[in-house]
Amino acid sequence: MNAPIPPRLDSQPLGPHPDFDRGPRRAALLLLGTTTLFFVLLFAWMSLARLDISVNASGAVVPSSRTQQIQSMEGGILTLLNAREGSVVRQGDVLAVVQNLQFNADMGESQQALWGARAALIRLEAEARGTSPLFPPELEGQAPELVREQRTLWQSRRQERQNTLETLSRQLAQRQQELAEARTRHQTLSESIGPAREALAIEEKLGAAGAGARADLLAAQQRYSSQKGDLEATRITIGRTEAAVAEAQSRLSETRARFLTETSKEKNELELRAATLTEQLAGRSDKVARRELRAPLDGVVNRLLVNTLGGVVKPGESIMEVIPADDRLLVSARVKPADIAFIKAGQAARVRISAYDSSIFGTLEAEVVRVGADAIVDAERKETYFDVFLATRRNYLGEAAEHLAISPGMAADTSIRTGQRTLMEYLLKPLVKTLDKSLRER
Repeated sequence: MNAPIPPRLDSQPLGPHPDFDRGPRRAALLLLGTTTLFFVLLFAWMSLARLDISVNASGAVVPSSRTQQIQSMEGGILTLLNAREGSVVRQGDVLAVVQNLQFNADMGESQQALWGARAALIRLEAEARGTSPLFPPELEGQAPELVREQRTLWQSRRQERQNTLETLSRQLAQRQQELAEARTRHQTLSESIGPAREALAIEEKLGAAGAGARADLLAAQQRYSSQKGDLEATRITIGRTEAAVAEAQSRLSETRARFLTETSKEKNELELRAATLTEQLAGRSDKVARRELRAPLDGVVNRLLVNTLGGVVKPGESIMEVIPADDRLLVSARVKPADIAFIKAGQAARVRISAYDSSIFGTLEAEVVRVGADAIVDAERKETYFDVFLATRRNYLGEAAEHLAISPGMAADTSIRTGQRTLMEYLLKPLVKTLDKSLRER
């Protein structure tokens, strides 16, 4: 029996086969969906993602404050120079010394005069109190000769015044002794004149009765008259002696008062002189102190204007220039007039220092601090620009340990952030500008 012959494949009719096109169609749909989703997400991202709008400008690092002129106010001879061009200096460092010997001599003269006035004041205060002068140890150490002179003067004046007062006191005591003697004599005469008067009265009665001798009467009269005269003379002497005592007391009191007045007057004059000398010394000391020219602030020596040791420096002449150093740098950027309208103080910026590769050492964060009010024309470069000043947050590049210094004058590229926009706005901007112009043409 013959087996059935299977039909030939090419003899079967062609038609859609469910398993034949299922795979390619799925892949195409998947590719189309993925592509569509990608573009949807791309357009969504381009519409939402914000990009910074920046104004780029070139510039340079400038000093944050004016260059400081180191000047010699008084002038003199340059005896020391501690700095050279490029030296980093700190505030208070001695940069140079300009010596003026006359100022030193004047200051020494004022100092000696002031020490002498102070020593004399201490001596006068001791004279007024009646005590020994106590000079401070520092004054004795600074001016031993002046202290010795004042101590000797105090001793001689004290001795002289004591001698004068002792003489007057002796004179007063003598007058008082004379007064006491006169009063004693007056007392004695007053007591003895009574009996003499009684004796005279008795003799007069006896004479009147014819019982007494005339010689006795005359003797009694003489004794009474003599004692009466002596009593009157003693009374006059007492008055004169009392006046002499009062005069001696007055002279002694006046002398003491005169000594105190003289001391007080000298003290007042010396206090005024000491005050004047103190001011004078302060002024002359200031002149001497100004011989040391110190750095007024931290900075870098830019130029040496006088560098000859032993040379004469005129009053007010500049010795050197110091550029101030600050924790922040000031960058002056030249912005085109077309971009200046979008720039204002407070905007963030980024500064690249041309001397350092920004891809290695990075950039500096900065902030706009001042925008020029008017355009500046650079005739040499034939360009117009606005000055925009940016302050950086630090004054070095790299890490703090590395500390790559940045000096005034270094070139810089700045990027000032003026706003934000989406990527879609950025891509469509040329088209929008073209359409805006084209729709307005005649």
